[in-house]
Amino acid sequence: MNLSTFIIFSIICVITVLDIRYLLKNGIDTCSGNCNGCGSQCKWVNDIKKAKRKIERQKKLKKLFGITS
Repeated sequence: MNLSTFIIFSIICVITVLDIRYLLKNGIDTCSGNCNGCGSQCKWVNDIKKAKRKIERQKKLKKLFGITS
């Protein structure tokens, strides 16, 4: 094993250890994409609401100005 191989192997090991540490600390994201399953407990619920409001505003503006896409 030469120096460059050792350095790359070390970097991969460090990244793996940090990833495992992160998973142990924060847990695995269990979002299945079924928003009706979690309800208000979902950590993405506010982002989803913001996105829906933005889409509705865009639709209203397009309808107001007669833009079709």
